[in-house]
Amino acid sequence: MLPYSNPETTAHPSPTQASCEKLPDRFPLSGISVLIAGGGVAGLLAALECWRKGHNVRIVERSPSRLLSGDGFTIGPSGLLVLEKWPEMSKENERISYESWLSWHKITGEMIKEAVPFQLNPSKAHNSESSSNKETPTVYRHSRPKMHQMLSDQLARVGIAVEYGKRVVDYHEDSFSGKAGVILDSGEKLEADVVVAADGVGSKSSRVVLGQEVRARPTGFSIYRAAYPLDETRTYPMLDEKFPLMENGIASAQLWMGMYIDIDLKNHGHSAESWSNLVDPDTVLQTTATIEGWPDYANRLIKETPKDRIHDYKLVWREPQPSWASPGGRVIQIGDAAHTFFPSSGNGATQGMEDAVSLAACLQLGGKDNVQWATRVHSKLRVERVHCLQLLGVLNHEVRHLSANAQSSQAKPVGLLGAWIWNHNPEQYAIDNYDNALAFLTDARAFSNTNIPPGYEYQPWTIDGILEARKMGKEIVLEGDWE
Repeated sequence: MLPYSNPETTAHPSPTQASCEKLPDRFPLSGISVLIAGGGVAGLLAALECWRKGHNVRIVERSPSRLLSGDGFTIGPSGLLVLEKWPEMSKENERISYESWLSWHKITGEMIKEAVPFQLNPSKAHNSESSSNKETPTVYRHSRPKMHQMLSDQLARVGIAVEYGKRVVDYHEDSFSGKAGVILDSGEKLEADVVVAADGVGSKSSRVVLGQEVRARPTGFSIYRAAYPLDETRTYPMLDEKFPLMENGIASAQLWMGMYIDIDLKNHGHSAESWSNLVDPDTVLQTTATIEGWPDYANRLIKETPKDRIHDYKLVWREPQPSWASPGGRVIQIGDAAHTFFPSSGNGATQGMEDAVSLAACLQLGGKDNVQWATRVHSKLRVERVHCLQLLGVLNHEVRHLSANAQSSQAKPVGLLGAWIWNHNPEQYAIDNYDNALAFLTDARAFSNTNIPPGYEYQPWTIDGILEARKMGKEIVLEGDWE
């Protein structure tokens, strides 16, 4: 077993760099060693937050270099709130993010509702839990590669380098020694006080956490997604008319029932659950040719898309898991390794960021002698909230397809703007509820999470249960205030 420290791969900012860039205040050193497997958004932010909370961090990533794949995602205020603690990232985030406006359309392109900013309902903002947001927060869009770059740059500033080209093939823990570890495909073994599985869908950590791998079940659908600079679409006059800039110069995303910067389609057998699976525009046009009423100008937009930009992503079901912490509490899953989301949830990246902030805080609150309890508390504080959001994604996926088939102008997604979603503060929530959640786990004292929809009594659910209800024609009623 190799020693935990790895100074040869640690990047240190130059004296000039360190003097001109302000680092956040760091908590006293905890003595906790944290090994993070996975260099996506959740893993990189977990590394930063664990550093800020005083932990000793090492991060490995299977890709040979920094992640450049993917297009864009929506990140809500609850995910970005932590940037208030990181001055340089806060400034950079303002530069790379852009305000998201949405207009609603039928599958034929006919407008249902004019463009409006993607915001939290201001009439309900004051009913949410504590947050530092003083005004109605706006939801921003981000380029996935640019977000990775921002997080990677900040890691370099604090002296942590992502170790690329190291694929984790197995996880293990030893409750007697108080250690957990991973085995790389090279045979190299690494260990730490806690191992954070942030290596995405299909993580091998489920063997330790759940005793088995989480089986992915096909939904029968795939999704085409692409993002590229707006200037590249201006060679055809009709596109200027159909996809205009707004008076304030901001571009509006058109949400078509069946399309939203993406096209849901019946799985044709070539899709993969990977952001590296690319297709040619001609392949997409074969799909749009089967959609009744699909306009020619939308096809023209697809033809304008660069060949290396369209992702063909397979949509699969995964059952929500009851816990993300291993039996010994030394391996903890975050992000997609813990919970996969449909794109229709609009919350995958946000919840991965919330995970990172909550976990780092719980480890700091528990201390080195209670790592195994800190991960369990983190799981207890997070699982029910994430299960609610996963459920929204599943229901919204169905709403979009029912609406597309019926050409309906009435159906709309469920609960996307709920104040309970956007105004959550994951760090403060961990601080406020750590002791009570721990008492629930150790002494069976009463405890109820308040980071779920107000008035809703949490009920576990399964994919099979939803599919059976739909088959029987039963309506799924969400009690409480989800919006």
